[in-house]
Amino acid sequence: MNDVDVRADLAVLVPKPGEPRMPVERMLERRAGLLEAIERPAWSPVRRKRLLILGPAFLVLVVALGVAVVARPWDRGAPPPIIQVLPGDHEGAVAYLNELAASAGTATGSDDGGSRYLYVKSRIAFVAFSGGEEGTGEPVRAVMAELHDREIWKPLFAGGQGRLTEADRPSDLGPVPMDPDLPEDPDVLLRQIYAGVQPGQGNSRDGQAFTVVGDLLRESMPAPAEAAALYRAAARIPGVELVRDAVDAVGRSGVAVARTEDARRREWIFDRATGDYLGERSYLVKDTDYGNAGMLLGTAAEIDHAVVGKLGERP
Repeated sequence: MNDVDVRADLAVLVPKPGEPRMPVERMLERRAGLLEAIERPAWSPVRRKRLLILGPAFLVLVVALGVAVVARPWDRGAPPPIIQVLPGDHEGAVAYLNELAASAGTATGSDDGGSRYLYVKSRIAFVAFSGGEEGTGEPVRAVMAELHDREIWKPLFAGGQGRLTEADRPSDLGPVPMDPDLPEDPDVLLRQIYAGVQPGQGNSRDGQAFTVVGDLLRESMPAPAEAAALYRAAARIPGVELVRDAVDAVGRSGVAVARTEDARRREWIFDRATGDYLGERSYLVKDTDYGNAGMLLGTAAEIDHAVVGKLGERP
């Protein structure tokens, strides 16, 4: 998908003046393709034909089980760090997500005044694979990209332009749809999420639902009641786990909510004391033909999150 295709797709999703925001069901129908285009790094990893590891939303991670990460940046082109795989606790995840929901539901929404854009800055890194083509006998080689900045500006009004800067490479996204109004009933929200997942994307329906909730939490500003619904919906997804020790891309320690799909674990990391969302991580939890258990696949940390008045403005 090229930039023209992306902008055309985004334009379809932007409500015309006076129209309501896009409903979550409509957003989910198109989300996978847009994530592929918008979240893809400026350079794409070389993949072997049979290896479907770094999906779009990976941009942020395939997540990890639990961990103690290498907090300092690694050298560019170095092999991916190996982290400790810790056990997960399903009942603990359900309890923790419901605690987050209770806290979010009592929060007071902010008054944005004349501000118009959500600004989020992250530090991210991801694995690139090369080699391993069938019939060549060449082994798969995995290298870790350099930890780098990612900044995104998302309009908080219909028809606004978006902007993404990654590794100092700016890219105008054209018209970007507002985040959808989410149902505040977690059962209704989860039904809509499952109705919107698409088959054949390399994950189970439950795995895709977990990914969608993560997409809605990342680089977003849901209303308190919507955030509470997201957490409660996540608690209802089979296979969610609590990992009691996790570290984000900049070395902040926290608690993680995770889910494992095949050999990969995807993880959302939260501040242990405040419950604030810190970032995401993903890694292998068992040996595969492209890496060993504990190999980090992607890591991200949100380090700045604010509402600003102009496209390109920083807090």
